[in-house]
Amino acid sequence: MGQKLDQDMPEDRPEPENSARARASTAQADQTPADLPGAALLEVIEAFCRTHGIAASTLGRLAVNDGKLASRIARGSRVEPTTRARIEEFMERVNRGEIELRGRPRRKKSTSNAYTMAELVNRESSIRTPGSFAIHEQRHRSHVFAATTNESWVQADMIVTDLLQDPPPETGLRLFYSPMDNGVTLTRVLRAIHARHPGLPILVVMKGWGLEDLRNTMGRMIDRLIEHPQLVFVLTNLYTREAVHLKKTAAEGPRDLAWHEIGLTGRVSYDYQLQLADLFPRIAPEWCVRQGPDDFPVYSRPSVVTIMRADQRKAIAHLLPRPDGPPLAFDYAFLNHPYLHSHTMKFRVDYILAPIISHLAPGGRMKVVQSLGSDPAHEIIQSVWPNEPLKPVSRHDIISALRKARPDLMRGASLRGLTDARSLYRFDMHTLPTITGSDQPDLSLQGAWSNAVYFARVREQLVEAVMRSGTDYLDATRKVLLRHRGLWFVNEAFEVQRKL
Repeated sequence: MGQKLDQDMPEDRPEPENSARARASTAQADQTPADLPGAALLEVIEAFCRTHGIAASTLGRLAVNDGKLASRIARGSRVEPTTRARIEEFMERVNRGEIELRGRPRRKKSTSNAYTMAELVNRESSIRTPGSFAIHEQRHRSHVFAATTNESWVQADMIVTDLLQDPPPETGLRLFYSPMDNGVTLTRVLRAIHARHPGLPILVVMKGWGLEDLRNTMGRMIDRLIEHPQLVFVLTNLYTREAVHLKKTAAEGPRDLAWHEIGLTGRVSYDYQLQLADLFPRIAPEWCVRQGPDDFPVYSRPSVVTIMRADQRKAIAHLLPRPDGPPLAFDYAFLNHPYLHSHTMKFRVDYILAPIISHLAPGGRMKVVQSLGSDPAHEIIQSVWPNEPLKPVSRHDIISALRKARPDLMRGASLRGLTDARSLYRFDMHTLPTITGSDQPDLSLQGAWSNAVYFARVREQLVEAVMRSGTDYLDATRKVLLRHRGLWFVNEAFEVQRKL
């Protein structure tokens, strides 16, 4: 810039004051901080900060951990040679691109405060995995559903009853759980197992979709490793038909399977929490999702994450899965609403149920939970979409399809839950206020509506279209809540057990 001003300026015209100051700053910028007196060093710092769009206090904090460095120099404080050297090293690293500064133009005070607040983020909790709109809407609904209903508690009691009927294998209990949720169900299950079998080695394989599943689940279950040391958690975003053996087998999707084995160290669960916080940013790119052609998510990269206590590795070595290890066999598999109403029977059998049954150990059981379709939640859905085929497929039809499609598997298996008395169970939305009149708060109505569409597995595109068209969906929700004095749900469950 200085050369261009010289060429455009007649020789007899005096040089503008601001140009002269710029020349002085440029000249000083060519010197190193160690060569400059205090005032000159301050000008170099200010010129550097203007170039990179940061405050002088930011440079001081980042370079020498002193946010008041510039103000001290301005007041005449002496700058030690070691401090000058650290400032010089920091500037050189920035100019070489080794350090990236997040500069910003000058703002008014109000917007500046907003920027500062936006910058104050925690590395662990701020990691996001952008992906399909529909998938993330479903995950939001699942969190609302888990927080406002008692389904997790009811299902945990059901699983515990199943698992404690018979003595577990001496070598350890192997569980498969899908889809991964917020960790409440499994935490309650593992507490109960520990109370009965405190020294039992346990392998838990969980199939999830995105990073939120993994983060929410492990955020609750990490404490289990303190009370029950011989636990192995395996979390994967593989498709169900792949997750049962932790291998990439599907023709579609990326093929480079990422395999992580994390041995946690420390004496308290907070030590484990800090180590997991370092894990999440590393695996976040693998756990992005997008909408697949069959309405199920597609992963960015197939991933397997094994988490255990490092001091227990030898004792649980026989349970640890390996990329080239033998096929997995499970003593108990729990599938919680594993498919959508829109999924074909072939998809349910070939991609979900048959792969699980084929990986059951002798005597192992697979329990499948799905909505029945006769409850207030489905009543809301049917009133909003009277012409849509949204009624669930009966467990009897699914069992019949299993027998016809895979007679080889079903000949060696027995069935439970064919009668309503052993299959059906109810749970409730327990955060609703007392339903007494037509003045139901909109927030409660929105929560009830979200729970109904999530429980009925309605496609997100249909839900968004109805919500954009007006508030009729809230009116329908209000009428059903008033009629039944609340919102409750009915599930049906059936079980396939491999014969010994």
